[in-house]
Amino acid sequence: MRSSFRLIRLAGIDIGIHFSWIFIFVLLSGSLAMAFFPRLYPEWDTTTYWITGVAATLLLFVSVLLHELAHSLVARARGIPVHSITLFMLGGVSNLEEEPQEPRAEFTMSIVGPLASLALAGIFWALLQLVQDTRTPLAGMLAYLALINFILAVFNLLPGYPLDGGRVLRAIIWNRTGNLVRATNIAATVGRIMGWTLIALGLIQVLAGILGGLWLAIIGWFLSSAADASRRELTAREQLSGVRVTEVVKAVPGSISPDTPVAELVSSVFRGQHSRAVPVCRDDRVLGIVTVTDVRELPRDKWEETPVSEIMTREPLHSVRSTDDLNTAMRLIAKHDINQVLVLDGMRCAGLVTRADILNYLQLSHELGLRRR
Repeated sequence: MRSSFRLIRLAGIDIGIHFSWIFIFVLLSGSLAMAFFPRLYPEWDTTTYWITGVAATLLLFVSVLLHELAHSLVARARGIPVHSITLFMLGGVSNLEEEPQEPRAEFTMSIVGPLASLALAGIFWALLQLVQDTRTPLAGMLAYLALINFILAVFNLLPGYPLDGGRVLRAIIWNRTGNLVRATNIAATVGRIMGWTLIALGLIQVLAGILGGLWLAIIGWFLSSAADASRRELTAREQLSGVRVTEVVKAVPGSISPDTPVAELVSSVFRGQHSRAVPVCRDDRVLGIVTVTDVRELPRDKWEETPVSEIMTREPLHSVRSTDDLNTAMRLIAKHDINQVLVLDGMRCAGLVTRADILNYLQLSHELGLRRR
């Protein structure tokens, strides 16, 4: 995600924080310091409330991180690469390079997260038993962490996709029917119904003067939106599966050598052929790729004197083979947040496949009512 930044690296996995995490950190710390702890421990002073609230919030996000690490480590043990974990507004997400290919792996990966949260709840509860004075800030923080981890485990086990429980439900249906699309549609429908229910309950509470209902409504909206997005993503993947990139590849617009002046590139390719990117080749060997973004970073008065070789991207050059399917291209585009990938036929550049090409293919297939069987 471009709206996140890397924090640390654990077990070979990059740990990042989405900017929305900062908002929820401030909101949750304030809620604990000004409402939760004062209501339960009125004898503490203001400084103690805030220190305990901030510490409890940080440890909560550590708990969420351990929950996601459990998912990631099991996925990696199953041979699924995991390149990062991102903590965001309502939890965290393990960024897998590919989805599980069979239901048993999906089930194991999904169930281990809530089990990790239950284990953390048990650890915090056990530590609480060692504290003699249950009115101290340490005891209050441990009690909160035991409770919130238990709630997280139970909530994540609800059978609404894309919650862990929804993924477990999908794995069970997938195993019984052998149909991943059908399993996802059922689990996602349950997720959307649960989301709408939470939204309704939250709004009822808000109308009754209970502001805490706003949280329920936000969580419900998130769950419903994520379920629908997951369903549409899988539908798109199924539609792209088995479609070779050569069916939508954009032919190389002319032959751009590294010595071509940027001004000629703009006039002959970007403006003349309405292309936004072009491979840079010499003797059919790909040296790089140059895009509109590369040109935009160069002052216009230097276009005439600057060769393409000085502004082109040399590496990394993301590419697919002409025999790969569109899913492979789309994964690369999404993973690296780029707009196009090179299509190679051996060492020769066969063209480009862009994000727009793939979206146009999906839209046209939808409008024509074409579905892969």
